[in-house]
Amino acid sequence: MKFKILISLFVLLMITPVYAQKIAFIDVKKVWSSSKEVEVERKKVEAMLKQSQDALKAKEAELMKLQEKIKKEGKLATEEAQQAMLEEYQKKAYELQTMAQQEEKKLAAKDAAAQEEFVEKVKKIAMKIALQKGYDIVLPKEQTLYSDDKYDITKLVIEQINK
Repeated sequence: MKFKILISLFVLLMITPVYAQKIAFIDVKKVWSSSKEVEVERKKVEAMLKQSQDALKAKEAELMKLQEKIKKEGKLATEEAQQAMLEEYQKKAYELQTMAQQEEKKLAAKDAAAQEEFVEKVKKIAMKIALQKGYDIVLPKEQTLYSDDKYDITKLVIEQINK
């Protein structure tokens, strides 16, 4: 009796249609490289980087001048004057190092914020497209082993992002 019930349940499960979820994929790298917004942001970061490098070069040139001054005047100066020049050089070198670290952090923070903002924008656009097209799940293509191109909504996302 129990065996017949199990067989009946098994047959019913095989016959019953399984609800299939519609899944879409996005090539996030392609969206990133095709985005006009990212290109504008990249140019801003490059401009900031150039400005930062120019400021660092100016500070480095100042440090080199001080080093030359120490070489020329250091031998003739008193011990106290030599010590003062050395302290000034160390102070300037520390300022240069600190400035370089601050600029690097500033650029990294700007880049991270831009990436986070972009990802959020892609998520919102993907959700909007998924709702319009009836997709239940949208996954990054980079994290899938295989996907049929008919489920790829990358072009739609790129179109929306570049509006």
